[in-house]
Amino acid sequence: MCGIFGFAGFEEPDLLRRMADEIIHRGPDGEGFFTHRKDAHANFEMGMRRLSIIDLDTGDQPIFNEDRTIAVVANGEIYNYVELTAELRAAGHTFTTSSDTEVLVHGFEEWGADVVQHLNGMFAFCIYDTRTGEAFMARDRAGQKPLYYQHKNGRFLFASEVKSILRSAHVTAACNPAAIDGYLGLRYTPQPQTMFQDINVLPAGHTLHLRGNELTIAPYWQVKIGTGPYADQDEYLAAFDDAFVDAVRLTLRADVPVAAYLSAGVDSSLVVGTMAKFTSNFKTFSLGFGSHIDELPAARELAAHFGTDHHEVVIGPKDFADIPKVIWHLERPIGDPLVLAYYHLAKAATADVKVVLSGEGADELFAGYSFHKVIRYTALWDRIVPGIAQRGIALPLMQAAPVSALNRLFNYPAHLGSKGKQRVVNYLRDYASRSLAQNYAYLRTLWDEEDRRGLYAPGFVDRTTTTWLKESCDTHGAVLDRLLKLQFDDWLQDNLLLRQDKNTMAHSLELRAPFLDHRLIELAFRTPPNLKVRGLKDKYIEREYARRTLPQASAKRPKIPFYFPLEHYYDNPAAQELVNMTLDEERVNKRGYFKYSYIKQLKERVESREFVYLKQLYSLVILELWHMIFVDKQKLW
Repeated sequence: MCGIFGFAGFEEPDLLRRMADEIIHRGPDGEGFFTHRKDAHANFEMGMRRLSIIDLDTGDQPIFNEDRTIAVVANGEIYNYVELTAELRAAGHTFTTSSDTEVLVHGFEEWGADVVQHLNGMFAFCIYDTRTGEAFMARDRAGQKPLYYQHKNGRFLFASEVKSILRSAHVTAACNPAAIDGYLGLRYTPQPQTMFQDINVLPAGHTLHLRGNELTIAPYWQVKIGTGPYADQDEYLAAFDDAFVDAVRLTLRADVPVAAYLSAGVDSSLVVGTMAKFTSNFKTFSLGFGSHIDELPAARELAAHFGTDHHEVVIGPKDFADIPKVIWHLERPIGDPLVLAYYHLAKAATADVKVVLSGEGADELFAGYSFHKVIRYTALWDRIVPGIAQRGIALPLMQAAPVSALNRLFNYPAHLGSKGKQRVVNYLRDYASRSLAQNYAYLRTLWDEEDRRGLYAPGFVDRTTTTWLKESCDTHGAVLDRLLKLQFDDWLQDNLLLRQDKNTMAHSLELRAPFLDHRLIELAFRTPPNLKVRGLKDKYIEREYARRTLPQASAKRPKIPFYFPLEHYYDNPAAQELVNMTLDEERVNKRGYFKYSYIKQLKERVESREFVYLKQLYSLVILELWHMIFVDKQKLW
């Protein structure tokens, strides 16, 4: 685990040193550098910062092949390195370390670019071949490890964090205005762009070849949706058991202690329960807010059941002061204060351990969110009664229903309010005229198209919702599976995994997600929809498995939305200070994106404590803090 960086096509004294210093938090245990000049006009330089997890004594990078013609720097872990090392040794390769990283150089010798097809893990790496002067990079299938790059004017730079790229005198930290519309609509910046002008992210499951000044990016793996015929439930349960248990076994490989994040939900509970089959007396960490949404007692009970060394982290109002620091680490802003909670959870864990396992990814694979059921059943109803909204069957019922009833029906994480209720009505009214991606975006968005047009200042050029998300598998497969594929390709990579990687690495902590083993991902998309959502039950097959392996209270526990309770904190001076600092009239008008009159009205609306208004307001706070930190270069902590 570490951070990597490098550049080609130009020379800049001490740039590698500056790139390394900028991400020392990703790897405080060591560093390494590599420079190669092919000829008078071509050079390549790369480096890394190391967090020692596997092979503590001899695993320093760069790592080379036998004749030192191929070098690699890597971020992440290759979980199946033990098996690959044995296979490559049998093929005649000589290993000089016990590191998981060394399988990359020998695997590249043996299989070339197809080395990625042999890997099980989370990774972003760069292999440089001195014989050809070519660089080969890849990112893991789910996008657990980040890789950013800029290719402009014959210069190429790459790094695990944008901050390293920004250390070059040739790179300017400028905002990409086109990304703002996607950020407001989705709460994050959809790949491959970032909020930085001319700096992109390599998508998950993709490789990058640099040959001279020629850049080639291509997918090497994509999720495939199953269309049947399907086996019976017991066969899928057996396959889930095999894949999940082995995924946990592999993610426990480390030369340091491994802990786990534990909520009361079924995902992290399964991770902890399966860990207990392989190890004992490990640490678990749970998160709370000191509010009505806390699940700390249930997590505490499960930890006691498995005998873990349990720790609880409670976020308080004083922690709001750390939001600017969190945004600096995130780099790609996420419009949700929940990022602050994960930052403090990682901070607490890193005091005791270097590695934690998490249940991240299960909701996206096995349909754990309310909107999965909403879209699936809306599509079903629309087939049974075409034009259901226009026929006036469901729409009048929704319009007449009290907000409290809709809160229960849609399992919103906070007070739905009149704004949220209107969103539900509009969703049903216009469902048939939208594509799957548009309906998905509409249910998830904080700012619908009408809101954004009201917010934008005259002359600010926005984009329509159709350009945020690619339409995924619209021609085959069940609606639920197409929706999960769409979410896998954006929400998972650009939001959930981003916030976990950046917040854990901010504290030199490695997070591993067994549910994102590519074998389990492939199984999930082969599993029929009725084993994911059945009636009002979400993650049906996962819960059936939990029923056989966990205490019954944990297996039956319903999904509780995990969110930052802004309504609980909003009156606190620390929270108010952030709003006043970022959204005053002078600052908003100087930035030039938004109408202050609209923001002023929004500030008044949040007094109702409605979920949508509170989240809208703080998405603007976070966006402005990003500008202040990266564009204005203000030191806010």
